[in-house]
Amino acid sequence: MEKKGIPSVLETFDDEGIKGIATESFMQQGIPEIRQVFTPPDTSLTSLTKYMPQFIDALTKPLTDKEKKSGIYSPPRPPRIAMTGSYNEVQKYFEGKLRRTPHGGPWAEMTDGLPVTPPTEEAVAEMLKGSSHSPDEIIEFGGWMSGKHIATVEKVAVNAVMAGCKPDYFPVVLAIAETGACVGYPGDSSFGHMFVVSGPIAREIGMNSGFSFLTPGNPANTSLQRACTLMGINLGKCRHGINCLERTGTMYWGTIFAENEESPWELLNEHFGYKTEESILMAWGGKIQLNPFQNIEVKSVETLKDNQPGSPEHALAALSTITNENGALVLFTPDTARLWVKEYGFKTMKQLQDYVWDNVTRTRGEWVRNYWFWSHHRDVGIRQRERGSRMLNSDHLDLPDDALVPMFNSPEDITIIVAGGSGDAWTWGGSFGKPRIYSIDKWR
Repeated sequence: MEKKGIPSVLETFDDEGIKGIATESFMQQGIPEIRQVFTPPDTSLTSLTKYMPQFIDALTKPLTDKEKKSGIYSPPRPPRIAMTGSYNEVQKYFEGKLRRTPHGGPWAEMTDGLPVTPPTEEAVAEMLKGSSHSPDEIIEFGGWMSGKHIATVEKVAVNAVMAGCKPDYFPVVLAIAETGACVGYPGDSSFGHMFVVSGPIAREIGMNSGFSFLTPGNPANTSLQRACTLMGINLGKCRHGINCLERTGTMYWGTIFAENEESPWELLNEHFGYKTEESILMAWGGKIQLNPFQNIEVKSVETLKDNQPGSPEHALAALSTITNENGALVLFTPDTARLWVKEYGFKTMKQLQDYVWDNVTRTRGEWVRNYWFWSHHRDVGIRQRERGSRMLNSDHLDLPDDALVPMFNSPEDITIIVAGGSGDAWTWGGSFGKPRIYSIDKWR
């Protein structure tokens, strides 16, 4: 390929992008200049001997004047108008220089790989009408394991326009920005972000909380999800293959939907201490996923009655398959939620949370050998909790290895959601504990 003038994958590997991300990380730590030695991201590499002279040189050379500098770094302010041109020229500009690594790509520079709505001055001004906040207001942008960045309300509006959002959606976009949106994960797992809207704004902007709420087609759900992704790329500086190393990707890189208000339980805004007329955004980051509904994959169905709605025993079997003990999601259609209230007596979310926490268990020996326990030194935090509390605490650590202990941190770390259309169905998933809650109304 090289003989024909086509660059090889290794030659087009964006090491300059890696250097830029590394330099920015050092700047955030107050280090203006640091020497860097790059080795190939190759898991088959068994020796670094050939790179040792570079390491020795970097460690022993006298400091340059630039490396001795101190003070506060102020990054150059980008121009407000990035470029002008035709529609096709705008698309080419935002796609940018296609990046690749030795193991994947190419990836677009400022998009999710699809054409975007051109963020003209007029379109951004129209988007800003969706909020009373000043275009120059600063939002601290950055989230789970991503470092901290800042963005203005106007920059958020630019990404909302690019995603195809309408001005009425903008308060939700700003709430997503406040969470840090999708900023990738600098490890090699498939981690994601998920959001649920509860409150009147879901109806106002036409979000889908019913049938096929997780599939494309609804303008609000789909464009809000895309805005989350674009903000992660352009404001959170997520770069595939550099600081976003997910090996298999994730379905939930910004998935958003609304709670179905036909829930027989209290609505989620009320559950988290807000009023019925208040709109909130629930945000999960980290290892978050929903598994496709199918009772027979977790426990045999013994009666026709349990074929679709399942039973509490099916929910326990499903949640026992989760590999981390931080938290869980259980999602019901309104019909199944009503059936579980009538047939099984779960009159409140709290009753169902308590039931799951008490009955999804593992032995103490299995628990302390679990990856999430020993690699994250979970015993330290658990020992600090009050004995006898409805959380994992020292009482559980002090049990014999064959004793059963709850699998999740606390009942509150099991989130019950009602969404979907008519008919019986439920699904489940794992999460990094309970969601973070953000007001949407504050951004109106």
